[in-house]
Amino acid sequence: MKFFVFIFSLLLVACAPALYHEKALGEVSQRENSPISFFATENGDSILFPQELKNAYAEKLQEAIPAGCNLQLHFQGDVEEHYLSPWYLGIFILAPLWPAMPREDDIVINLSAELVCENVTVQSAKLLEEEHPKLFWYGAYRRGAIQKHADLIHEKLAVRLKQILMQERF
Repeated sequence: MKFFVFIFSLLLVACAPALYHEKALGEVSQRENSPISFFATENGDSILFPQELKNAYAEKLQEAIPAGCNLQLHFQGDVEEHYLSPWYLGIFILAPLWPAMPREDDIVINLSAELVCENVTVQSAKLLEEEHPKLFWYGAYRRGAIQKHADLIHEKLAVRLKQILMQERF
């Protein structure tokens, strides 16, 4: 019985992406007194935004934020899973033996950004990034592939936001 409980718990956790992954934008140095504030929700629940990801965004956006201004970032992330196979009918029996279980995920992050200078919002932007991975194998391979898609979303958001902030300055 303990074996089945263990396998079931692995099934529930094995493929969940961390939308706000600490290493999403690569390795960065520790930043103090960043002019960026972060607020994040995942599937409707407020979460603590990882410090390493805060540092990565701060490093990517540092030259786009004018001196004396603050950037407020609000992330809203959602993950939906779509099971693509009738194999899931026998999942409790097959999970320990069958590594192929097709699934499609919809990973969506909405970003609302406001650039505030002297208590006045001078610029705002709303960005939407999505990834729709279709994966076959179960376990570590799938978890890693889904995480790469979530990390790619943050990379895209940082680049797009930097472009938006920079275009108004020139």
